[in-house]
Amino acid sequence: MNKKEPVYSESCPLCNEPNNCGNLSSNNEACWCMDKNVMFPESLLRQVVDSAKNKACICQACTYKHKDNSVVI
Repeated sequence: MNKKEPVYSESCPLCNEPNNCGNLSSNNEACWCMDKNVMFPESLLRQVVDSAKNKACICQACTYKHKDNSVVI
């Protein structure tokens, strides 16, 4: 039997640090990742385990660290 790791929406699925997702906060401000100039390349998104896809945001630090020229921030 495969044991699934729990998914915490407030933690980055790559580094497990707080992702500071604006969509989870109660301040009614859009998350930084919703900016139309922020793009997540497939090479970064492929690093997220299937169980966390669309359930936990990648944090800004991991996004900035990703060495793909298609990331526009």
